[in-house]
Amino acid sequence: MRSIFIVSAFVLGCATAQAQTAALPKPAEPVAASSASEEIPRAERTKARQDCLSENVALSGDDLRAEMRLCMQAKLPGVRLYAQDGVTRDGKPTAVAARAACKEEIDGRKLEGSERVAALTACFNAKRPDLAQRAECPREARGKGLDGADLRKAVESCAREARG
Repeated sequence: MRSIFIVSAFVLGCATAQAQTAALPKPAEPVAASSASEEIPRAERTKARQDCLSENVALSGDDLRAEMRLCMQAKLPGVRLYAQDGVTRDGKPTAVAARAACKEEIDGRKLEGSERVAALTACFNAKRPDLAQRAECPREARGKGLDGADLRKAVESCAREARG
């Protein structure tokens, strides 16, 4: 008797889940970009991201990331939204790819200890100077004795300058 109750609850739960899935609204029409290289305004990207997140509110972790990627690509077709094959949207090596290349290069030299750390840092800074500058922003701000809201403002303005 107890197993019948459990099975019926399971079947009822599955049927409810299917009904809820069928009742979900269909995705909105994709936002069209006139060319693949044209920059999508930040407000449009944010709206698309919010729509995709609201469509996938029940997901988390890797499942959410995968669905968000698919949803964003559907909403912004022809626009390269993500890094692929170790290269960012703007053609720079990703941080992961740059670190891996530097590690291989430094491993070939057989350096150890502080020499290795210094060589890895110099190599990465040469491959991605924008990220190196961005990492310096908090150090510079703390060196000036800033903390709290002042620190955040200083780091944000420094990062903006590094991006520009």
